[in-house]
Order: sequence, then C-alpha cells, then structure tokens
Amino acid sequence: MFKIVSKIVLFSTLIILLFGCQYDVDSDVNFQIEIPSKISPNIPLVIKTNFQYENVEIMLDGDEISPSSFMNVEETEEQGEGAINSNGIYLKNLHDGVYKINIRFLDRKDRIITEFATNITFDLTPPKPSYFHQELSAGDLNLEYKVDEEDFSMVCLYYNDTKLASSNSFQDSFSIKLEKDSGIKSYILQFKDDVENTYNHTIEINTDVDKPPVINSDIVKVNLFSEIDTNISDDWDDNFFVLIDDGNGVKYPSDLLLSQTTDATMIVFDSYKNKTEKFVTFNVDKQIPTSPEITTRLISEDLDYISWRYDPNYRNYIIERYDEIFGWKKVFEEKNTFLKNPNYDIIFVRKVTKNGTYGLPSDPIITLSEAFVPYASGTISKIDKNLFLPQINTPFVISSDILIPKEKTLLVESGNEIRLYNGAAVLVEGVMFLMPGIDKTRIFGEGEIVLNGGTVIAYDTDFENIKFTGKGKLIFIKNSTLDKYSSIDTKNTERICLYDSSLFNYVKITNSSGVYIDNTYLKEISLNNVAESLFKNSTIDLFNSSINSRTIMETSTIKLMNIETFSFINIIDTKIERPNIGEYSIFLQRE
Repeated sequence: MFKIVSKIVLFSTLIILLFGCQYDVDSDVNFQIEIPSKISPNIPLVIKTNFQYENVEIMLDGDEISPSSFMNVEETEEQGEGAINSNGIYLKNLHDGVYKINIRFLDRKDRIITEFATNITFDLTPPKPSYFHQELSAGDLNLEYKVDEEDFSMVCLYYNDTKLASSNSFQDSFSIKLEKDSGIKSYILQFKDDVENTYNHTIEINTDVDKPPVINSDIVKVNLFSEIDTNISDDWDDNFFVLIDDGNGVKYPSDLLLSQTTDATMIVFDSYKNKTEKFVTFNVDKQIPTSPEITTRLISEDLDYISWRYDPNYRNYIIERYDEIFGWKKVFEEKNTFLKNPNYDIIFVRKVTKNGTYGLPSDPIITLSEAFVPYASGTISKIDKNLFLPQINTPFVISSDILIPKEKTLLVESGNEIRLYNGAAVLVEGVMFLMPGIDKTRIFGEGEIVLNGGTVIAYDTDFENIKFTGKGKLIFIKNSTLDKYSSIDTKNTERICLYDSSLFNYVKITNSSGVYIDNTYLKEISLNNVAESLFKNSTIDLFNSSINSRTIMETSTIKLMNIETFSFINIIDTKIERPNIGEYSIFLQRE
C-alpha cells in the first residue's frame, strides 16, 4: 500500500470565507491517503482517507477516467470503464502493466481539497502451472503441479461446486479415491493469484475404462522369499499376477531362485485380466547375509557412536528397534558401518542385499540408562531395581516366583550359578541379561522362565531342566545349551534368535515375526505362523512348519522335514534326508 501525507496550514478566516473550506482555521490537517499497489478486474481500487470529500478525478497515464462512468455494481451486472461501490472502484479495459495514477479529491463545489500521485500495477493474467501431471494409479487419481509465478496465492480442487482440497504451496499434490465403473468424473483445479485472477484446469476421468498394467522397470530384483521388487503401475490395481517366460516355458517368479536365468520376459496380469509383457533383466539373491559383528554390545547413554565391522559384500544396513504396536521394525538405513547412538533400549543391525533380502540379526545392542545395585544375598526374593549378580557371590537361589518388573534389568555376570527350586518361575516383564564371558553361567533346578512382555538375552549359559514359556519381545540365546529336560514353547514372542547353541529338547514357536537360527543343533523345532525364519549352518533332527510360515534354509542338514499347508520354504545347499511336503505349499530346493 502507498501512503502520502500532505500538510496544509490555513492562515486566516478570509481564506475560509473565500473558499468555503470545512477545516478549522487554526488546525494542521494531515491528509492521509492509501491505495493498493496492485489491482485487477477482480480487485477494486480502494481509496482510504482520513478526510471527507465529495468526488474524485482519476487519471491513468494522463488519461482521465470520468466519474460519471462509475457504476454501482450492486445495481447492474454491466461494468464499464470503471464502477464504484462500497468496496471501491473497479477498473476495466486496461492492459497488464504499471500505470501512473493521479487522484484529485474534490469538495461539494468541485474545488480541489488535495491531490495524490503514485504508480499502480494492473494485473489481469492468472497464474498457470509450469508443470502438471495426472495419473490414475490403483484407483487413486493423483494430481501434481508446480507454479513459478511469484504472485501465486492458492490452488483449489473442485468437484462440481464442492471444494475438496486447497493449497498455497508453489508445488504440491492431491489424491482422490475413485470408484471404478462410475462414469465420467470431472474435476477443476483453480489457480488464483494475489489479486483474484483465476485459471481453471479441467480434469476428466472415464472410470469405465481399464487399461493394461505398465512395467516401468528394466531390472527386476528378486529376494530369497521370491518377492519381486519392480515398478508396475496400473489404473485400478496394486496387486498383480506375475509369470516369467525364459524361453523354456512359462514359470512362477519363485522358479527364478532355482535357475540361472538373468534375462526373460515378464508377464503381468491385473485383476481384470488385462495383460502386459516386457523383456527385463533379473537380479536374484543366492544366499542369506550373515550376522554383522558388533563392536560393543552393552553401552551407556554417553557413548556417541555405535559401530560394526565392514563387510565388502554389502553396502546397506538396517537398524531395528522394538515398537509396542509394530514389533521389531526398521528405524534407520545406513550405508556406513556406524550410527550416532539413538539411545534406544535394544537395537539390532542387519545386512541387506541389493535385492532386499534381510540377513541374520546382529547380537542385540543394549543401552543402560541407570546404575546397577550389586546383589550380595544368596537368595533372590525380590527385584525392584536394576540388580547385578556378581560371579564372586555365586551361587544364587530362587525358591519362589519372582518378577523382573518392566523397565528393570537383572544383569548376571558370567560364571554364576542360579538354582530354581520347586518349580519357581522368573516372570520377565523387563530384561534378564546373562552376560558373555570366559566362564559359563549355569541355570538349573526345576523352574521356568516366563516372558510377560519382556526380554531374555543369554550368552554362555547351560540351562538344565529350565522351560521358556510365555510371550515377549525377544529371546536371544548364544553359545549356550538347553539339556534334554529344557524346552522353549512360546506364543506371540516377536523375535527368537538361537546362535552357536545346542538344544536337546523341543522348540515350539507360534505367532512370531522372526525366528533366526545360526550354527545351532536342534533336536526338534516347530514353526506355526512365523512371518520370517532364517536357518544357516545348522543341524536339525525334526523340522515342522505349518500355516503361513516362511523359511529360508542354507547349508544345513535336516533328518526329517514336515511342511504343512500354506507354507513357503527355500532350501539352499541343504541336505534333507526325509522331506514330507503338504499341498498348497511352495518348496524350492537348490543345490
């Protein structure tokens, strides 16, 4: 806005008599005048003053606009060169550009009260998008735009006369869910500048049309679960039926894990049997990535960085933490072999192939935030703080049920002996951590470790007549032994890792997001509804897998394998003496 102040001092009553001016003889009158710096056919010339006047004379670049041509827009729909109402004067029939405006303010006798002059911009050009893209994908109409004009103000999305969305960003996108076979849908994107100039971009979609899918990738990645990573777009579908033609017949994508095929024709069908084909290159994973070597497993909040050893075969690593809703989930993805300490309670690091196969989890990295109190008594009856069992005070006895509360940790130094009497149970809501060391820890007697939402981590431990039950976040056992009277039987435990260990009784796992076995002997293991299980370098006497379980097994030996309905198993360089494969399961074996 422009403002000008003119100061007029009236010196005598004679002047008042001669000119009939309404202002007081002894007053100093500060004429304050404001007009907008920019107007358009939609924005009037609004004149604001601190004084009364009867009429105005307006000149643009020396040409006068006659007040007699001003019209009240409330009285007529026609607007001439100019129109005046309570909101100001609408100027028409001008071109884009900057004009010099002169305004004379007149009293009732057409005498000049004061004059005002400045420059004003007239704009009648609406903003238009420099980039616009529309795409119908999986039933969503996606609209993306970019506007370069500096005076852009807003864009609104309309369906009929209903405003669906708006944005004042120079670059943005909208998404509309459409219903198939509902006829032609028309939408308008209305772009507006700061003086109400508008441009309407019309979008029409015929929802009765269904086009074939489009394969956008030239390279298709296949991980060890035969999951395909490629870019396929379709107007109405996001799930596709895929086949592969390698010249020797049409096959399923899982068959790629058994062959040396690198180039083949990919055939894609949508749910309405629309078909498309493309000759592509396949990158297929061949082995399970090993567990990363962590440099430090037990850390404090003060540690700046967490690191792991470099592996030249892998460039991507993911870091996982536990989420109460989603379980163990990815929180970071790194190309480096270090990470600024995020101060999470427990995290895992996993190698990732270029094709998206996640490897065996690392040892857990545990952050300790509170001090530990050494426990001196031989009998453990209560845990209400972070406790440390030093090896020098061993043995310890648990004669009745005890609770490790949530957010508390029982830290056991290696070399300890802990005896559970008379079926005593350790109920774990927090963390039970049996530390690694040269001397082995011994947990024995006749008892039970019951997970109740908690975590058990055990290194270098011999379990004798101890049963693991319940549900929790994690069971991690490494370089340990469970004798023939010990077992694991859990439901809804999110992650189980058994590394470098021997288990001489059964392991039964139901409803888990991940089971990971490396260099371990298992007498018997049963998986039921396990989303992901990886076995590497292990020996198993009896392996059972049922409903919705997915397994990859590499360089292992299985005496008897039972695969029930709706399971997936990918066998790599593994010897199976007696396989029993049920119906509706995928069984792949590559030697």
